[in-house]
Amino acid sequence: MQFYGFNNKVYNPYLYLSSGGSDPAKPMHTYGPAGRTGYMIHYVSAGKGFFTSNNKKYTLTKGTFFFIEPQKIVTMSADKYDPWTTHWIRFTGKLATEYMKRINIDHTNPIFFITDHHAQIIRDKIFELLEISHMERENDFIYTTKLLQILDQLQIMYPNNLQDEQNSSDKLFTKAMQYIHNNYETPITINDVVEYMSLDRTYLYKIFKNVIGVGPKEYLTKCRMRKARELLESTDDWINIIAYSCGYSNPLHFSRAFKQFTGLSPSIYRSNNKKAIETKS
Repeated sequence: MQFYGFNNKVYNPYLYLSSGGSDPAKPMHTYGPAGRTGYMIHYVSAGKGFFTSNNKKYTLTKGTFFFIEPQKIVTMSADKYDPWTTHWIRFTGKLATEYMKRINIDHTNPIFFITDHHAQIIRDKIFELLEISHMERENDFIYTTKLLQILDQLQIMYPNNLQDEQNSSDKLFTKAMQYIHNNYETPITINDVVEYMSLDRTYLYKIFKNVIGVGPKEYLTKCRMRKARELLESTDDWINIIAYSCGYSNPLHFSRAFKQFTGLSPSIYRSNNKKAIETKS
C-alpha cells in the first residue's frame, strides 16, 4: 500500500483531511472485519474485490466507489485472480458529520458508481488530492477546497432530503437504481424495491419507463445478466455458483432467464466465448 499523509499546517477539528492512499492489493489480501477511524471514500480503478458492510457483501469492479463510516465494522478483500487497485481518502471533523447527514450514503447504502460527470469529478478530485499530498509545503486550503467539492458532488447525486425525493421522479429513480445496484446479487424482487421506496408499484414502473425506457423488473434483470456474462467470461465457476452470485436462488430459473435474455444457455455462452478468445490468440 502507498500511504499518503496530508501536510496540514494546523489540525482543524471541524473538517480535516487526515490521510489517503493507493493500494494495488495482492491476491486475496484482506482487511477486517474491523472498524475505521474517520469517514473514508474508496475508488476501484482496476481489478475486482469484495466489500462487506452491515453484514452485506458486495462484489466491486472498476468504476465503483465504496464508503466507510467511522467505527462501522467492514471487511475488504482482493479477488484471488484479479486483485483490485483502490484509491482512498479519509476525513474527520464535526462538520464532516453534519455534512454526511445531508448525503444518502452510509454503512447500509455504501456503494455508488461512475454513472455521470458528478462521479467523474469525485474520482478526479481524489486523484488530485493524492497527487498534491506529495508536496512538501502545507496545503490546508487546497485540501479543504477539494474535499468540499467532493462532498458537494455527493450531495447533488444522493441528497438526503425526503421532501425533495418525493417531489422529484429523477431523484426517486436514482434512489431506486442505487438500491438495485447494491442488492441485485441477492434474491431481491421488485416488491423489495417497492417496499424500500414506499411507493406504489405502478408509480415506480412509470418512473423507470420515463427515465430509461424500461421497467424496474427489466432493469434488475439487465444488471444480473451483465454480471452473469462477466462471470461466465472471466471465471470457471460452476453455473449454479454464478446463479447464486447473480441473485438467483434456483439455478434452473437462472438458466432460463439467461437464455431468454441472450438466446444462449449459460454453458453454450461460455463455450462460445472461449472459442472466440482462442481464435483471436
